[in-house]
Amino acid sequence: MHTVQKSEALTVFSDSNVAEIKGLLALKSCPILVVNDSLQVIGILDEQLFWKKVAMVGCEKPLGYYLNHSFHITGSILELSEEDSEKYDYFVIEGNKQYMCYTSFEVKEHQSQQKINSLLNLNHSLREELESSRKQNKELLQILHSNYDEIYVTDAEGNTLFVSESCKRFTGLPPEAYVNKNIKELVKKGLIVNSVTLKTMKTKTVQSAEQAYPNGKTVFTTAKPIFDEEGRLYRIISNARDISELVEMRNKLIQANSLIHDSESRNPYAEKTVFFNRLITQSENMISVIEMAEKVAPMDSSIFIHGESGVGKGVLAKIIHELSPRKNKNFVQVNCGAIPSNLLESELFGYEAGAFTGASKQGKVGLVEMADGGTLFLDEIGEMPMDLQVKILHLVQEKTFKKVGGTREKQVDIRIISATNKNVKQMIEEKTFRQDLYYRLHVVPIRIPALRERKKDILLLIERFLHKFNAKYSQSVALDESSKLILQLHEWPGNVRELENLIEQLVVTSRKPVVSIEDLPFHFNREGGQSIVKVSGIMPIKKAVEETEKQILSYAISKYKTTRKIAKALDVNQTTIMRKLHKYQLTTNEDIIS
Repeated sequence: MHTVQKSEALTVFSDSNVAEIKGLLALKSCPILVVNDSLQVIGILDEQLFWKKVAMVGCEKPLGYYLNHSFHITGSILELSEEDSEKYDYFVIEGNKQYMCYTSFEVKEHQSQQKINSLLNLNHSLREELESSRKQNKELLQILHSNYDEIYVTDAEGNTLFVSESCKRFTGLPPEAYVNKNIKELVKKGLIVNSVTLKTMKTKTVQSAEQAYPNGKTVFTTAKPIFDEEGRLYRIISNARDISELVEMRNKLIQANSLIHDSESRNPYAEKTVFFNRLITQSENMISVIEMAEKVAPMDSSIFIHGESGVGKGVLAKIIHELSPRKNKNFVQVNCGAIPSNLLESELFGYEAGAFTGASKQGKVGLVEMADGGTLFLDEIGEMPMDLQVKILHLVQEKTFKKVGGTREKQVDIRIISATNKNVKQMIEEKTFRQDLYYRLHVVPIRIPALRERKKDILLLIERFLHKFNAKYSQSVALDESSKLILQLHEWPGNVRELENLIEQLVVTSRKPVVSIEDLPFHFNREGGQSIVKVSGIMPIKKAVEETEKQILSYAISKYKTTRKIAKALDVNQTTIMRKLHKYQLTTNEDIIS
């Protein structure tokens, strides 16, 4: 029912008599509005009520007696509530002094229709929203199922609510194998290993882990907790990404690193190389020497350097000076074995004018005085005469000395570094070196290992000296692998100095760019009159290298007897020696290979 369908109500004035009303009722149906002179509604002429009262009292009463006064005037039927429809019998809609009248039944019918219309509209809206939600849900599912990663959703108790179709690729099973199953049950069956969902259920925090599926796939899974408005665990959403390829790459990388490490353990060039001023080394014992030198250089303690001739004692002494606070002062080196003993005292301490026959008229400043403020390096201290050792002891203790022919002591500020290639303790026993002087000089002992004790450095030094002398003499000489192996086998009694002199000799005298075994000096490729390597004619380089390697190994077996010593001499792993012996069928007794 709509208000536009209601016709305008019939109105009569309140001064009309009952007889007129009777005639009107015969022509017009009720209700009829009764208005006063101001056109205000004062009642409703209800036909049933009117005839009832006429029957009771007749027609003698004023018109107002016969009217229904249970009415309500409003501007719109839409303003009426359900309570109003129960309270009044009629409702008058007033607008511009025009009236429409509705019974309570009509109002109730109208209100019911409005409810029905509202429900129909709500139902239509709900249908539209539902359809929209279905479309969004379908799109969301398509997105989730098309995702390369696996999406896994459970409730707070671990019951599986959703699994994306990616699980087929990861596990080989469809989502139906997991949905409506509890995560604990799936773990128990072995379908899920190392479940992060279980961990999140316990900790209520984000958890991540690698998971391996039975089909060989490896995934990286992260589980995130979802909480409701009251802070209680509501859902757990897991995301699993296939990392099988990454795991395979990681394993290959580990294998590659292992191979590299194994290769480095056999390759002397792959060892740690330390460059320290004019020193270069890969040997641990030499690195320890360098570390000790660095540590003691800033201090003023006396240093005693032990080592064979040619190992670089003078080089190390100079480096210690350059690392000390005295680096801007003089470094004075005295070779005690190179100066005649009768001149050594005057060279060290100087002399006064006319101190002896042939002495300079002006006198002479000694090496000790020249070192004032700096470092005095007494090389080959073992060659110093006993009578002069007393004066050196006084110098070490008091830092004072007297010139030859002088009477006045002079004070000096010096640091003393000593060095020798002799066994000083044996000299003390033989009464050729003062014990008190030895202990004064021997505050910080440093021993430089012989070159044969640091085979790793031989190839490094060869390359360094080749570069040095090639640049000096404008040459481009190199050594082949076989000749390098021979040089590694050499004992080097002259140590680094001997090696340096040999490389200079080869660079200067070589008639071809690459030095081979036959180009080495005679004593390097012959031992006891027998050639270490024999060349049997022209052959491919690879075969020649193998033949050379075989001959060198044969020679090394006869010389060193054990694979451990051979490996140390050639500076390779013992397993490498074992493998090469097997390769060249160089069989030996069990007591040799150890």
